[in-house]
Amino acid sequence: MLLTTSSLRRLATLLVIHATLGAVPTQADNALPTTVATAGEWRPMQAAYAQVSAQRQAVLKLPFAARIRSLAVEPGARVGPGDTLATFDAPQLRRHLAAWQLARHGSELAQQQLKVLRQNRRENTITRGELLAGEQTAAKAVAEAELAWQTLAADLDLLNLAMDAEDLAQRVDAHGLSRVARELGRLQAPFAGMVIARRATLGEQLAAGDPILELESLKRVYLDVEVAESALPNWQHGQTYWPGTSGKIALQPLGGVPRLDPDSGLWLLRFTADNPGYRLHDGAWVEVQHLGEPLPVAWLPAAAVVSRNGRHWVMVSSAGSFKPVEVQTGAAGSDGRIPVTKGIGPGTTVVTEGAYELLYRDLKDLIKFVD
Repeated sequence: MLLTTSSLRRLATLLVIHATLGAVPTQADNALPTTVATAGEWRPMQAAYAQVSAQRQAVLKLPFAARIRSLAVEPGARVGPGDTLATFDAPQLRRHLAAWQLARHGSELAQQQLKVLRQNRRENTITRGELLAGEQTAAKAVAEAELAWQTLAADLDLLNLAMDAEDLAQRVDAHGLSRVARELGRLQAPFAGMVIARRATLGEQLAAGDPILELESLKRVYLDVEVAESALPNWQHGQTYWPGTSGKIALQPLGGVPRLDPDSGLWLLRFTADNPGYRLHDGAWVEVQHLGEPLPVAWLPAAAVVSRNGRHWVMVSSAGSFKPVEVQTGAAGSDGRIPVTKGIGPGTTVVTEGAYELLYRDLKDLIKFVD
């Protein structure tokens, strides 16, 4: 078997270590500092990125052709439910209002005439057939007024205007048809949110269904958190939050089956959260943190754990000898301790100094020969 120059150089270095430490436990080994792992609990902390999305979005438009008279908001403006966003003139709305007004007056007149006919019938001044004809005329007029109101009410519902027929009739009688029609020509916010786009311009003549504004509700938001498959069990239990610079915002899991993101290969967990001050913006990527459920662990000084190639070891001391044991650990804390989740339990005695040298003192594991 032939040793390369690099192998010979490495062998010479390791022989010095071997001569210093010895191949078997010595009194110096036995004198190495040790500690006993203590029982406790530890909550794993993990971080991941999440994309924010509004829980509610709407493109606001009119069900009929209209001309924009004013636009009251700019993109970025926050609005409440019922706030006026724009005003407009709409011929269809005026026609439906006028048709209802005409039908309403016709119904009132027909019912007044029916009262007279019934009085005349009681006085036997008209025939039963004349009364029946009057009743049919009144019923038709009432039906036409109801149909006209339903047509107008459909327009008002689409505009998010809550109107009672009797109240609207009083307004028309008091202020006139033209003024009321102008007052009704306004677009209201259907919910509290933020204006994210303005799609119409002042004075523009819009066709039915043309967009005017885009509104999104950021009072509550969704957060889709990207998590590796191995971490899914931990993320589905515990507390998740966005740290923020002005205080934490708690996230509530929506449950359901995680979704695979084919682009990243990660799994998406959906959370929802309140959004005070609209601090979380639609489409933004934010880092969220998750505090897992408490786990029973064995606590050790961080210096007792040796890490190499992503694996972790401790040197267990027993009866004057040392044995390497592979362990799984969490992140070391600010107090210099590290939680061991698997490999050893509380009460185990481990080396706290020189563990690295003890672990790698076996030359046969370190030297690689080249034939």
